[in-house]
Amino acid sequence: MQEPEVSRAVKSMVQIHVERWGFWSPESNDPGLWLKHWRQPGAEREEGDPDVKIIPAAHRRRSSRLTKIALSAALGVVGSESADYSIFCSQHGEIVRTRDILSCISNGREISPAAFSQSVHNTSSGLFTIIAATNAPSISMASGANSFAYGWMEAQVYLTCNPTHTILLVDFDEVIPDEYQHYEGVVACDRSLALLLRVADKGGIVMKSAALETEARLPQGPQFLAWLQSDSDSLQLSSDRQGWQWQR
Repeated sequence: MQEPEVSRAVKSMVQIHVERWGFWSPESNDPGLWLKHWRQPGAEREEGDPDVKIIPAAHRRRSSRLTKIALSAALGVVGSESADYSIFCSQHGEIVRTRDILSCISNGREISPAAFSQSVHNTSSGLFTIIAATNAPSISMASGANSFAYGWMEAQVYLTCNPTHTILLVDFDEVIPDEYQHYEGVVACDRSLALLLRVADKGGIVMKSAALETEARLPQGPQFLAWLQSDSDSLQLSSDRQGWQWQR
């Protein structure tokens, strides 16, 4: 029996080139400075919103803050190009909007149809395909604190199977409501990043599972970008009892 294509891909992953990237957080748009901020003793999150002028006004008016955070990063990085596949990763998704809907139900208030229709986890990816006028496939992922790592794994497998294609990888989240903070495993902070990925002609980055280290208290995506800007050959992170290593 012939070995499935995905199984063969997992055994022989391509190396990936990050063609373009974008990052936003209220603390800094520089991932290195963002990391420096959160490593300070007693660091606290700052307030702020991204520039959302790139999002058409008709969509901007109806979008939640989280959707604006995701779309501003995605549209800013993809620009006039078109990606063959997009991956949107968010640990919590539209939990703020969903919480507001539940509050309306519990208090007997009317629910906004627009809010209800855009409370799903793939809100941002769906609106991205509409705004970008693309029929390329898109996936929305949620894998806890490992959402970015699994998004990268999805990109790695896809590019191994489709080496001439381009991928847009978006990772985003916002601070969750106070009543859920007890269940949050990483530092609560607003952020979004987008990566335009291709197969590397030479060199490049590959990710694999690794031994467990001290659990990361910061989200993976911005830490990856800070490493990407550094001179280090590898990055190793552990979240939710899973270890990952990016190597270049």
